[in-house]
Amino acid sequence: MAEFAIIGAGLAGTTLANLLSRSGHIVALFEKNDQCGGRLTAHRADHWQADIGAQYFTVKTEAFQQQVNRWLTLGTARVWDVDPWVFEDRLEKNKKNSITRFVGTPTMASLIEPLDDSIQLYTQTRIDRLDKHNGKWRLWDAAGEHFGFFDGVIITAPLAQSLALLPPSHHLKDLSGNTAMKPCWSCALSFDSALSVEANAVFCNNGIVSWIARDSSKPERNTLTETWVVHFSASWTSNHLQATHNLVVNQALNFLRQIAMDDSAQVTDSYSHCWLYATGKAASNELSLWDQDQHIGIAGDWTVGTRLEDAWLSAYRLAKEIQQDQF
Repeated sequence: MAEFAIIGAGLAGTTLANLLSRSGHIVALFEKNDQCGGRLTAHRADHWQADIGAQYFTVKTEAFQQQVNRWLTLGTARVWDVDPWVFEDRLEKNKKNSITRFVGTPTMASLIEPLDDSIQLYTQTRIDRLDKHNGKWRLWDAAGEHFGFFDGVIITAPLAQSLALLPPSHHLKDLSGNTAMKPCWSCALSFDSALSVEANAVFCNNGIVSWIARDSSKPERNTLTETWVVHFSASWTSNHLQATHNLVVNQALNFLRQIAMDDSAQVTDSYSHCWLYATGKAASNELSLWDQDQHIGIAGDWTVGTRLEDAWLSAYRLAKEIQQDQF
């Protein structure tokens, strides 16, 4: 049995926390926000909600399929019967073969499973420094308070934050040369009536918007309120990191009205969020992300790829590697 600190409570962090706890280890989980979820977060208001981060997920591996089957059995995931259209100069049906897409229900955040009772969760706690004291890891927050002592530490934050927490000259820092994270503005809108758009989701390639979806078309959503989510391209977002909420909303609304057959529907509420570390490419599919000598590791979708499945796989594989280590 060992004591672990896990930094970041998105899908990778919470999965690791539960896997290690169920293996008999003591786990503390640190999250800078006020709730778990990371990019699975949903915006919730009085009469509407919307997934503002990850929009859906697919399955490629048998290991993840088993996890998805568990979610389906629990009722926290369902198939989203959607075949996204495409938009370049105009809106067209997608000619590619359809794939099965899943969503969390009633929001993507539902995929974050409840933490085991033994796990200590620290929310609104931003860890910004690590050090070792008498052979064990000690964590420091931005206020200068320390938490410890731990036999091992796992960092599941985005790339830049993970690399900043690693010890100087650590070999895992070499990952920074293999990947990069790109930002994405996300905007959610509710309307007083349905938009006249036949498609429920669209992959866009106009240089400004990358994705739109009728969020209220997903299973177990509130169908009484028409809701849409607009994701902006990495290039547009990079050039508008300091954009105001009104600018983002107006850009999203302009695009939706461009593809709608009429513009009579009126916005009743809106929300926007800029994901600074939204997408990237795989850092490594071969390199071990667990340092047996220093008992420190990293996990997260960016270490394997860009998909939600990659976040889960990184946690699943790292947990197996840690369990083979001898403390």
